[in-house]
Amino acid sequence: MGTLLLVRIGWRNLWRNPRGTLLTALAVGLGLALLLISLGLLDGNHEQMVGNAVRFGSGHVVIQPPGYQDTLSQELLLPAPIVSATKAFLQSEAKTHGLRGVSPRLLASGLLSSASNADGVRVQGVIPNEERAVSLIPQRIVEGNYLTDDRQSAVLIGAELARKLAVKVGGKVVLMTQAVQPPDTDAAGQGDGEMRSTLLRVGGIFRTGVEAIDAHIIQLPLPELQTLLGVPDRVTQVAVLLEREGDSKMVADGLRKQLAGVAVEILPWRVAMPSLAQIFLLDDTFNYVMNGVVLAVVGLGILNTILMRVIERRYEFGLCSALGLLPAQLAVMVIGESLAIAAISLALGLVLGLGVEHYFATSGLDLRWFFKSSLPTALVFDPIIYARLSPTRIASSLAIVFLMATMISLYPALKAARTELPGALRVF
Repeated sequence: MGTLLLVRIGWRNLWRNPRGTLLTALAVGLGLALLLISLGLLDGNHEQMVGNAVRFGSGHVVIQPPGYQDTLSQELLLPAPIVSATKAFLQSEAKTHGLRGVSPRLLASGLLSSASNADGVRVQGVIPNEERAVSLIPQRIVEGNYLTDDRQSAVLIGAELARKLAVKVGGKVVLMTQAVQPPDTDAAGQGDGEMRSTLLRVGGIFRTGVEAIDAHIIQLPLPELQTLLGVPDRVTQVAVLLEREGDSKMVADGLRKQLAGVAVEILPWRVAMPSLAQIFLLDDTFNYVMNGVVLAVVGLGILNTILMRVIERRYEFGLCSALGLLPAQLAVMVIGESLAIAAISLALGLVLGLGVEHYFATSGLDLRWFFKSSLPTALVFDPIIYARLSPTRIASSLAIVFLMATMISLYPALKAARTELPGALRVF
């Protein structure tokens, strides 16, 4: 008896009990749908978290002096020629890697005080027009306006810091910081470690929802901070924002070749923000474990269903064996039935999973339903998660479920192949 005929017989056997067949297929389909939905939300959440984190942090790629990653010393600075060379290279690669923006920044620590209070802050000197393309802070203005090149004495502060200092837009604050002198310069008077201060006026207030940013980060025009620190034409780092996160390593490698022999460190975001990369690794691991548990439960249910059907059909298998079917042919018939159920299950799971995933991709999963009062600031930057499911994820999920169904069918097939005569033909 040919394999095709055995498959046809197996297909007909499925519909001798249509209710059981559909329930089994629905169980496997739900497992596939849950897998697709969880992977889509996981990838979408990671994409949004990376997009927000790099725009609140140092970008997809950061160029900075050697040792700054470990020491955060504000005396480690980049000279203007390195910044110019970096910009020139990135502009030449813009079409290839989808460059969104490049922003030089001067970073320092200081004390910001008002008539009511004072607090330590992390100061960012930026070029307003270039920072708009790289950072999310310009998009989170709740009062006033973002910095402009013609308002050199303006400062942008977070909402939490404004509350502590009891200041509003237009209020006066004093920034005090320590002047620096880069190690590679010996010019007197550029930065001798003395404390310097300047009077600033609050031009805008932003709110990101992240307390560490809203309470400690301030921005002011780059020339203003360079003058205050005594380091003209120098910056701490250059932040690079790309269209695609996956290009960060290639861009970092290209910059290393372009700046070979120059004392700089060029880091993709996974190296520049290792804690975020570890969170993603932990999240991935937990998600894969949970998906494995779901698939294992579904698989055991399928195994129980198919095995019970094989046991119930013991007389049928005994009759087939008496008519001349070999044990291998009985096994092929059972495996064919299992694969047919798997095919139906994959179709159901694909329709259900992609349907729900499409809803989450367009409308998103609103976490505000789960956190009625307020969102945990350490959880996400955006309360709405949009699913992102790549064709590779879909193909791998289909392969995993199909392979699981195939492996599960082996034991019931072996059970059917071992049907013994004449005991199987005995009717009680």
